[in-house]
Amino acid sequence: MTRTKGPGRVEEMIDSLREWQAIERKAMEQTAEIMEQTSNPFIRIIMEIIRQDSLMHHRVQQVIIDSLTRESVTLTPEEIGEVWDKVEEHDETEKHVIEIAQTLKDRAWTPIHKQLLDYLLTDEKKHDHLLEQLGELKKGMYPYG
Repeated sequence: MTRTKGPGRVEEMIDSLREWQAIERKAMEQTAEIMEQTSNPFIRIIMEIIRQDSLMHHRVQQVIIDSLTRESVTLTPEEIGEVWDKVEEHDETEKHVIEIAQTLKDRAWTPIHKQLLDYLLTDEKKHDHLLEQLGELKKGMYPYG
């Protein structure tokens, strides 16, 4: 991908995002086909995880496209302030779940359980990271925290 400056960079970004969305749609189809071909619960859950992630990727990509073609996405101090207590409460929940997942992963003895628990731990850490990023945005809006 070339690095266009100015207005052309928006179209370039949109084109790349749409290409990526097509790949995500193909991934959803492929994982569904694999799921149809097996009754193994481990393979099926791995394919379902990937399928759901591809669906979410597609949705996030669409939000980016819409923000470039329709209306910018904004976040006001008032909007974040309205929900911040609940966000902090949820962040504490995520941190507790991470502890549980880590403990279970450390105690697991089968490779399949270890892999599934590692997935859950990684995903919970991702949630915590998203909340940390939201906190950084909030700090940028409120210079005193």
